[in-house]
Amino acid sequence: KLPRVEKVEPPVPVLTKAAPAGGASKPKSVKPTKVKAEPPPKKRKKWLKEAASSSDSDSSPDQQSEEERVPTGRILNTRAMKEMYRSYVEMLVSTALDPDMIQALEDTNDELYLPPMRKIDGILNDHKKKVLKRMSLNPSLQEALHMFPQLHAETCDTTVKLRPGGEPYNRKTLNKLKKNVSKPQEFSVEVEKSFFYNLYHSLHHYKYHTFLHCKD
Repeated sequence: KLPRVEKVEPPVPVLTKAAPAGGASKPKSVKPTKVKAEPPPKKRKKWLKEAASSSDSDSSPDQQSEEERVPTGRILNTRAMKEMYRSYVEMLVSTALDPDMIQALEDTNDELYLPPMRKIDGILNDHKKKVLKRMSLNPSLQEALHMFPQLHAETCDTTVKLRPGGEPYNRKTLNKLKKNVSKPQEFSVEVEKSFFYNLYHSLHHYKYHTFLHCKD
């Protein structure tokens, strides 16, 4: 008997896509990055009005307790609030160029720059009230912290010596005071509480310090 031979199928040729001449591969198209456009003036004004009016609507106990848990940086993390802060800085830049800017805005009851300024001032005041609950502040120290935009702290064993300084200014117009002010005295506070005094001082003079940055 002849041996049985199994039928074998011939291999199927595999077709490959020919590379372009020169061996160079076709480069992938890169999508251009989208650049965020500036909001139109009308829409931007609408966002600012919504942000400014939100303080009136956020008066329920639940919303207030939630706001207390959110730091200032988180509060300003929305589109409307960012636009509001931008207008706030623009107003301070304009004030650096024209010392009468804020008074002029008040006289004309400006609707673009005044609401952001008042909203941010309100946020800072709310945080100052929360800081006050963490420390005891006598009237003379509070007056000195309010009057002078600089504060030097020196640690001495169990206490910290606070030395207010700098040139006093008008909180409404941000212009320097022309009248003479007596030299500030030195205050001693507890080491554990010194951070709150510095924080309170920074919050109180935040607008003026930002104004000085814009001026520089």
